[in-house]
Amino acid sequence: MWQQQINYKNAPSNHDWMQQELDHALERSDYEFAGNISHFISRSYWSSQWWPSDVGTTFTIPKRVPRDLLTVTKLRHDVAQYRYLRQLELLPSSFDRIIDIYTSLAEEIYSEKGEEGRKLMDQRSYSEIGDVYNRIVYISECNGVHQALSRLWRGDDVENQYLSSQSGIVVIDDFLSSEALAAMRKFCMESTVWSGIKYSHGRLGAFFKDGFQCPLLLQIAHELRQRLPQLLPNTHPLRHIWAFKNTIEMPPNVNLHADFAAVNVNFWITPKESNLDPETGGMEIYDVDAPLGWDFHTYNGSSEIIQAFLRENEAQRIYIPYRQNRCIIFNSDLFHGTHSVRFEKGYENQRINVTFLYGDRSHDVSHPPLTTREDLKTKWKMIRSYAFSPMFRRGRPRIQ
Repeated sequence: MWQQQINYKNAPSNHDWMQQELDHALERSDYEFAGNISHFISRSYWSSQWWPSDVGTTFTIPKRVPRDLLTVTKLRHDVAQYRYLRQLELLPSSFDRIIDIYTSLAEEIYSEKGEEGRKLMDQRSYSEIGDVYNRIVYISECNGVHQALSRLWRGDDVENQYLSSQSGIVVIDDFLSSEALAAMRKFCMESTVWSGIKYSHGRLGAFFKDGFQCPLLLQIAHELRQRLPQLLPNTHPLRHIWAFKNTIEMPPNVNLHADFAAVNVNFWITPKESNLDPETGGMEIYDVDAPLGWDFHTYNGSSEIIQAFLRENEAQRIYIPYRQNRCIIFNSDLFHGTHSVRFEKGYENQRINVTFLYGDRSHDVSHPPLTTREDLKTKWKMIRSYAFSPMFRRGRPRIQ
């Protein structure tokens, strides 16, 4: 029925409907339906002549993708990924020319603007790479496995630790089964879904409705709800799945933020041997949460305001060291961020974390707001960063 409601020849006009259906499917934990809707959204906006296989028959390729700003980070990443896929014979030889063009463009922008360089696509770049840049050209098959979550940890132990702590933080080692970990890493390495290009310091994002979805991810989401019924009750439906990749070294304190959800499930999949410094690469979590009166752009991206708030609130930092297949489940309202990153160079060594977000921050009954000091409540009750106002952002790419 739902497929018949989509006019494939004019899919963008159905985007609002599909987004609503995706949200409803996640709320009722209908992950199969959510996966189908997500697939249609991603192919309506990110498809290319190489993906999906029925391109040009049931729908047309979009003339432009939602995010087509040229960045040094994205171009260099895709050069490395395309070479990796060419070695595996997963892309045709025509990509050798694309690799050369990307390399030239990356060096051109880098020479003008440095590592964080970015540039609007002009007529020349559109004619050369408009049909491929930041589009999905290959997605690795990643079906479900016999058991996604490892049997080496007990759900009731995790729930007791999480629910009994004031702030809500628990660490799980050997989170995924070995089969699921290998499949998840293969999917992230091979799938060209890293379309989130607004981030600084060599970070790229991949998002559920933009192609970062497969049966294994949805199986993990399903098994988490089964194993952690008290921690992830029906009042905390799955809200989002995403992944981030660090392509170069990153200094500390550049992505401190809180998220919109109630519970954050975050795990790492890159081998720990790729980490050059065992003292870095992990996650920092502070024992102070974002005030409910703050808007999303402030608690999710205004570093100066967040750091000032943490200082006044005398926040204590908790550091969780990096380890492959280590999962951190924590109160998503707590301010947190990646520690500085220094991994081995090379495509296969890039640090990757995967995140599942459950519930809404305003509905977290297990861990109500910690910031209850009256002076802080008065001073910080409502705040919005001017740096994220529409007037400030107008006409310029946003970097955070």
